[in-house]
Amino acid sequence: MTRESLNDTLVEDEPRDEETPRPRAWLISIGSAEDNLAAAGRIIQLDTIHTVRFGRDEAAEGLSITESGTTVRVGIPFGWVSGEHAELILREDGPGGRFTLTDLGSRNGTHLAGERISGTVRLRPGDVFEIGRSFWMVREMGLRNLGGPRLSELDPTGTVSPHLHHIHRTLHRLAKSSIPIVLRGETGTGKEYLARAIHRTSGRTGQLVIANLGGLSEARVESALFGENGTSGLFEEADGGTLLLDELGELSASVQAKLLVALAEGRASRKGEQASRSFDVRLIASTLHDLQRMVEDGRFRPDLYARLSGFVAELPPLRSRREDIGVLVRAFVQDMQREGRPTRLTSNAFRRLLRGAWPFNIRQLRQTLSTAALLASGDGTLTADALAEVLEHDDGLPENPDEVRSLRDELVRGLARCAGDHEQIAKEMNRSPLQIQRWLERFALRAESFR
Repeated sequence: MTRESLNDTLVEDEPRDEETPRPRAWLISIGSAEDNLAAAGRIIQLDTIHTVRFGRDEAAEGLSITESGTTVRVGIPFGWVSGEHAELILREDGPGGRFTLTDLGSRNGTHLAGERISGTVRLRPGDVFEIGRSFWMVREMGLRNLGGPRLSELDPTGTVSPHLHHIHRTLHRLAKSSIPIVLRGETGTGKEYLARAIHRTSGRTGQLVIANLGGLSEARVESALFGENGTSGLFEEADGGTLLLDELGELSASVQAKLLVALAEGRASRKGEQASRSFDVRLIASTLHDLQRMVEDGRFRPDLYARLSGFVAELPPLRSRREDIGVLVRAFVQDMQREGRPTRLTSNAFRRLLRGAWPFNIRQLRQTLSTAALLASGDGTLTADALAEVLEHDDGLPENPDEVRSLRDELVRGLARCAGDHEQIAKEMNRSPLQIQRWLERFALRAESFR
């Protein structure tokens, strides 16, 4: 199955009956640095397959897939792979799980979660395993082989995450409507990127306007959104287009009330003026916070949440979609190559990426690769040591998502209090200015917007 056809088939649709479909198994190639991640994102559907045998196929230009009855042979064209290297068995549901992985006496071993296995081990969906410097994962999912719109309009990078595919499928359907959308996810999961893609696909003639609510003091939010004394606000600028309310969960109660009235009436007055102006705006909101929980806690208006949440998309963190690391790295490396920076990864470097916690998600992955590429050897080879040098400078970055959110909230409060003076914030937090600047980059916060 090619990656192009994947965009049409690996999607979920409304069930045709009341029965829950049995989870289907897919073998996913995360990729290999040995072929510059050429096979990243390749999927083998295992509906009728009971056995997958991995072995070397040096004659093939890429992965070779040969199916015979209920057996598939995966040929990998690397010298690190033995002729008959490993075997994956799919069983009926039962205690211990459906999948087993067996090393067939290979010279370089079969590795599960970075550890060499001996004999046969249980394999859980989502585990990363290595066959001779190529990396793989099995996923189970209740998906149907239904045709659907091409999703490359939303994400040219591609994804083999079933959860993210379902989100993209739904967002593609909603893009041309006026239904408001909430994009919720950890920092760096691509909320703004996806909002831009939705706007491009929407067909709306106006522009996309981004309201960085987390970077505005309470006194400035109302003026920024609705304008003040002869100056237009972001709603007016987005007329006929899309308005992205970034960090919606940080709006004060008073601004929430005015926003609700504006959305209900389709018009609002500038601060300090009586006359109101109408607008035609499609709203997308993005947030780190659980707005439903904020409603339950009395920190967010339920009527405003009901009006904004036409569809709520929960974007998965990178640690929950490690099968996508290969396609993401390939896209980032190709971007650097187009910029005139020849870049390639070693297998050890790719292993290091797969093991990473990535608390700041896709943004952190991209920034780490870009910085490490500057430290690469003369031929552009990015090694595990170059990655380690970059990641060592990330000391002080939390890995727990709740701690990440708390750190961002602390930074935002400090920026507002210090009018964007990150050196003053560094003194208050007992951190170096360089560390504060690194955190601002991780959160895509601009100190000047707080001045």
